[in-house]
Amino acid sequence: MATKLNIESIWWRNVQPGEFYNIERHHRIEGGGGSLYIEIPSSMVPQTLNFLDVTETDFNSMASLVIEAFVIGNPKISGPIEFRSKAGGRMRIANQNRRQPSSQRHPAWTSTLGFPRASDEVSNKNEALEFFPEGGLRIYIAKTVDGNYYAGFTKGHRPSNIKENNPMFELYSTNVGGVINAKHDR
Repeated sequence: MATKLNIESIWWRNVQPGEFYNIERHHRIEGGGGSLYIEIPSSMVPQTLNFLDVTETDFNSMASLVIEAFVIGNPKISGPIEFRSKAGGRMRIANQNRRQPSSQRHPAWTSTLGFPRASDEVSNKNEALEFFPEGGLRIYIAKTVDGNYYAGFTKGHRPSNIKENNPMFELYSTNVGGVINAKHDR
């Protein structure tokens, strides 16, 4: 029997094809460029900090903020998710390149749990597109009313049975990301 979670809010981010390539490619690929993390644009920073229950002042005084998040569907597994500040008022979820020795990719965002995985031979974004799901890829972190975090992802198009009044409807939008105030049992 699945455990019901009393979800308060869901932070989510649409993973772009270029980001997918950067978190899947070999971290030392010549001319790889790009980041080895998932960026949180400045437009999402205020709502991200609010979701994490931290002020901008407090966050800026920290080297990083680490939360422990369980895996949606398998709460016996958990892992850290590290948020760091970035120039230009942005943030990042650090160390997400799966092939980097210091990778801290959350277990929910790994191929063992169905997260898309590019071939180890990819050397550019166009090659990685072959492994990127049609309809998109989104990572999310759900926060329960008791303050626990759970991480997961969705891939593909919005399921036809999700109606507009369902809090998960917004997760499948083309927006860069956001926070969904759920306050529903899941």
